[in-house]
Amino acid sequence: MMNPERKKITPSQVRAFHKYASMFALALIAFIVVFLFWHLMMPRMDFYNELWAPAYLLIQGKSPYNTASLNPVLPAAWFPMAIGFFFPLGWLAEERALQVWYVFNIFEVALIVYLAQGKNKNLYNTMLLALICFFFPFTLNHINIGQISITVTFGWVLAVYFLKKDQHWLSALFIALALSKPHLGMLVMLGISYHVYLRSGLRAMFSLWLKIGIMCLFLVIPLFVADPHWVADAILSMKKNPPWVYPSLYILFERFFAAWGRALWVVTTLMVVGINFQMWKKLPLKNAAYWSLALAPLTTPYVGSWDFVVLFPLVVLTFNKVDWLRKAFFLAVYGIAWGWMAHIQMLSVSHNHFFWWVPLWFIGALALMTQGQKQKAALEED
Repeated sequence: MMNPERKKITPSQVRAFHKYASMFALALIAFIVVFLFWHLMMPRMDFYNELWAPAYLLIQGKSPYNTASLNPVLPAAWFPMAIGFFFPLGWLAEERALQVWYVFNIFEVALIVYLAQGKNKNLYNTMLLALICFFFPFTLNHINIGQISITVTFGWVLAVYFLKKDQHWLSALFIALALSKPHLGMLVMLGISYHVYLRSGLRAMFSLWLKIGIMCLFLVIPLFVADPHWVADAILSMKKNPPWVYPSLYILFERFFAAWGRALWVVTTLMVVGINFQMWKKLPLKNAAYWSLALAPLTTPYVGSWDFVVLFPLVVLTFNKVDWLRKAFFLAVYGIAWGWMAHIQMLSVSHNHFFWWVPLWFIGALALMTQGQKQKAALEED
């Protein structure tokens, strides 16, 4: 008696398995991370100063940038689109809002890992990438102080996702939100504008800018409803933001080369901008956007080490596409960087600006991983 022929698993079934298994694995890892680091986020830090206090004042019908009555450590400096988007947090007590923000950040990281992989997800890659992103030292630091850079990164990922689908209004909405930290998105904004211009001409580019402007205005409507005079308070509040020693090339050049350092930073920035335009001319939309986002820390003088989470989309995209030899190379690079970052944190005199090398280290590694015609072909857009 002949055995019936075994039914072969089709490639589409394999892809479906990895897609749903990746979703399950990410949800599970995210829940575990939420449990492990539940007490990591500290009250009265950046989340209080920059988001909850303004949102609380807004729902009270007061100027969200005049936070002196709530005794913040720092004046509010995040752009108003974030306050307008997240103003419902002001209805919650600070502790409850802190918990909501913490869980929201964890699941944003999980969604960045999921979306940045594109269509061809792999369960093993997903699990490794989730661990890489969640246990990146600056992810923990970001969550600890209640920063917004993960949300900004997620905003750009969604903006690119919807732009690829020609859903320009949704893309504009998330660009408007991501511009809450504009210094992290200028290269992406330049690149997207250039992409739309090359594809559809000047009119389409201006149309996208108009949509982004409308969405920015839409997000700040709650601020005008609360207090029409909030703009003056915002300008004054941002001027009061104290200077810091940032982990940026601008600070590094200025320290070692004095006045010449600024000229060196200008030259470096112009070179990066030139490279950025070349990438947008040659690479697919998503690839170019993720590279632009990763290059942001090299050009902006105003950056914190917690902002280095902007590297995640490029890390995820690249790691998911390359072969296992290059994956092993990246894991070794990551391990060395992780150890060195931990060493700096344990120094008796440690400071944020000591981490200026981190984006250079990872960008260099990712550039090496994508070398060669075979790898270039593998990195084509999904």
